[in-house]
Amino acid sequence: MNIEREIIEYLSLHGAVRTTELIDALRELHKVGRGFSKETLYRRLKRMLDSGTIRRLTDDEIVSFGYPDTDGRAEYIDLALSLERKTHIDSIIEGLGKNDLIYQKTALKDLIRYKEKYRLSPQQLDEIVKILQEDPEIAGNGLHILRSFVSGGILPGNKDVFIKQLHEILDIFCKSTTFDKMKENALFLLSANDDYRVIESLKDDIKRIQNQTDSESFVGFYLRVGAAPIIEKNRSELFNFECDLRRENKDTPADAVADIRTAAFYEVEKNFKKTRA
Repeated sequence: MNIEREIIEYLSLHGAVRTTELIDALRELHKVGRGFSKETLYRRLKRMLDSGTIRRLTDDEIVSFGYPDTDGRAEYIDLALSLERKTHIDSIIEGLGKNDLIYQKTALKDLIRYKEKYRLSPQQLDEIVKILQEDPEIAGNGLHILRSFVSGGILPGNKDVFIKQLHEILDIFCKSTTFDKMKENALFLLSANDDYRVIESLKDDIKRIQNQTDSESFVGFYLRVGAAPIIEKNRSELFNFECDLRRENKDTPADAVADIRTAAFYEVEKNFKKTRA
């Protein structure tokens, strides 16, 4: 077995971790197997620190990277290469405020390139949020990055500005579209914030439905954006909306309302059962 390789693989996957967390995880993985005693692991870590393969985070880095530290004494380690990349990421985010579209577009592509290898703080996500309206390419790549971090539990710090920008993105770049990726990411982020604009968008899309194929695409799209909870929450409004459509003899879009409500109901129930289990 190669303990150092396993340490590198673990840090590559998880990013910076407490030294004690890393040791406990490796021992659990190998069920305290031969060669994975605490003493051996600490010796290997010291060797890797001395060689420069891994590095301890400074107190300032722990804070700026957004890692939890409840006692102020935690030691975090990470691959030296990852920390070098993080320094690069921090520097390009600092430059996003420049009035330079080429820089901004290139920077966001770089953030996507390395997005599995770093964490951004809520304040750094705010810098991405600020430039979303600059250009459709910037909006598309920015939303892609934001969705990745929000899915991981890291949200922009200024929620009000974030929501306002998402509304603007839908109005500016998604008004004539139905189910493209930019709209999907914007609605995913709004769904994650339980924002009513998702319901408004859903009702607008339902009015465009002409046939069963349209309806199936519509249902799949709104499940992908994580809208099931907010759809189920607005059950009464959507019930009345379906009735209104049927009174107008618009049975195909009305059937779509029924289909998405049924799909949302079962999605919410499935997740509820998982939570209870």
